[in-house]
Amino acid sequence: MERRVGLRGRTDFQVLARSGELGQLCRGIEISPSGIVICRGRPVDRWRDEPLYLQLELRLPERVVPLRALARPVWSFGSHQALRFVRISDVDRLTLAEHLDLLHHRGVPLN
Repeated sequence: MERRVGLRGRTDFQVLARSGELGQLCRGIEISPSGIVICRGRPVDRWRDEPLYLQLELRLPERVVPLRALARPVWSFGSHQALRFVRISDVDRLTLAEHLDLLHHRGVPLN
């Protein structure tokens, strides 16, 4: 069963994923106002890379200050991992929607 909320778009920006004191720089490759798909740069280890929650810093290219969100893993395949936002401010969610709008104006197809 597939459940989608809102539009998704292909993108490329830096994401810092932290679990406690451990952090890893990743690439955000697909984004929506409700979640993100990141590329970890190496195969995802189910036991090490799938904690209950991850603290994310989304470093969008058009923003100086990173967006902060709390997310939980949904699925992983190879080096890609999908995360659903559990806690993100309304302002940051609106900023993500504006980022999608910018992508659309640049000609990136939205799903």
